[in-house]
Formats: sequence, C-alpha cells, structure tokens
Amino acid sequence: QGTSVEHTFRLRNAGHAELRLDHVKTSCGCLAGLASASEIPPGGEGRVNVVLDTMRITGHTTKVITVYTNDPGAPSAGLALNGSVTTDIVAAPSPLYLGKLRRGEAVEREIRVTAGRPGATYEVTAVEHSNPALHTSLERLPDGSGQRVVVTLEPHIPLGRFNDQLVLRTTSPRQPALTVSVFASVEGDVVVLPPQVTFGLARAGVAAERDLYIRNRGLRPLAVTAVSVPQRVVTYRLDTLEDGQEYRLTLRLRDGLPPGKVEGTVEIFTDHPDEGRLVVPLYAIVRDGGRRG
Repeated sequence: QGTSVEHTFRLRNAGHAELRLDHVKTSCGCLAGLASASEIPPGGEGRVNVVLDTMRITGHTTKVITVYTNDPGAPSAGLALNGSVTTDIVAAPSPLYLGKLRRGEAVEREIRVTAGRPGATYEVTAVEHSNPALHTSLERLPDGSGQRVVVTLEPHIPLGRFNDQLVLRTTSPRQPALTVSVFASVEGDVVVLPPQVTFGLARAGVAAERDLYIRNRGLRPLAVTAVSVPQRVVTYRLDTLEDGQEYRLTLRLRDGLPPGKVEGTVEIFTDHPDEGRLVVPLYAIVRDGGRRG
C-alpha cells in the first residue's frame, strides 16, 4: 500500500484496416493514457499506459480501464489490472457498525488489529475519538496474533443516528494512523415508520397520500397528543389502530401546489416522558399537472 503500480497494455491490430484508438476512460481512480500513436495500421501495435496509486486500496482489487475505438465490431475494450495490495496493519471490521440499538441498551464490539503482511511487527499505540459517549480500550489478543480495540457506548445517548471516527495511532511509518468509522442507530420506545415521508414525483391536482405508523414498544401505554404539519403543503388524519400501542397518520398533499421541490417536517407529540416530540422529514417534487412522464 502506498506505492504506485505502472503497467503498459499492448493492443494489436489484427484486422485489415486502420484501427483508431479514440480515447481512454477510467473510473478506477487511476491515470490512463495512450503511450503510442492513436492510429494503428494493420498488424501494428498500440500501447495504453496505466498508473495506479495504491494509497487508499487494501486487499484484492480489480480496476478496469475502457478503450474506445473505431472498430464497429468492438467499439470498446476493457482492460483490467488485477492484484492484491498488502498493508503493514489491518483493522477489521472497518467501518464498525454497532447495530440498531434501543436507548439504554449496553453494547460492546471489537476491532481486531493484525499484521497486514508476513513478518510485520507494527502495532497500535493509542486510540483517539471525539464523541464522549464512546469509550475504547486497547488490549493484546491472548494468542499473541495482534491487538483488539474494545468499543462501548454509553446507554443513555440521544436518539437517532450515531457517528464517530476512531483514529488508531501506530508504529508503522507507512501507516502512522488508521481511521475507522463507527456508527449506530439508536431507537427509543416510540418508533415512527417509515422514518421519513417521501411523495416522490407528484402531479399537481392529483391526490397523493402517504401513511406513517407510530408504534409503542415500551411497557406503558402511549398517547399521541398532537400533530403539527406544514399546513400549506399537506393535510392529515390520525387514526387509532390499537389504543395505547399503534396509530396511523395519513398525510395528503394539498391540491394546487405550485410546481417545484417541497420540503418540510411533521412533528408528532406524545405523552412519553422522554420521547414527547418526534420529527419526521417530508419531501416531494410537484410537477405541472399538464405534463407527462
């Protein structure tokens, strides 16, 4: 990892007419270009030079370069670089997903740090992160094969998506720091499904409805006490499916909305002591009622 790999592909014109290499395209993060004339006579040979930077690549990889020609039978040809990129240190899994958690639930996961190539003896010396709700400890594996970073999360963190990054400081001069993203989804007793309202492409003057379900996963009964919606955009109807346990909120786009993008939020208020206000994003794109497609 960190070295540049250079390779030259040779393309032979086996036909009876001149072959023209029009252009080279790559989406693999490498540099590619013609290393010869673009016109190749019958029996002649063209060259495509490729340089791949391996700084952000680990493990087995295949990179494809496409060459476009004037050959009606094969207007494009794929060239592939295939191989394995080794590192001094490997941290896995990366990223680290802590899971879909209930607030108050204890969670512990680990990242294993091992040698990336035979004979490598580098190790992690420190672990840094910015979120105070995340805690880490660095330990050696009992079998001596490497280290592990134990990751725990405080139980009473805010609801929603959790994100942080671990920076593993190492003794490797090539990899002085490894970055591992950590994320989780923290849910409470009250769940709103789906988590956002998307009307998609809506035609002006055509009725469009979406349903939200408010479900209680706690032990005490739940009541929905109020609902707030963007009045100029939607109307709503709240139905009780099971008293204290499940409710359905039906949202309907208003007639006569001007064409364009619509964004807003739906607020659902409950009598839950910790989850009294739930916010759901709302999106729509309104098209002119006379247009098709």
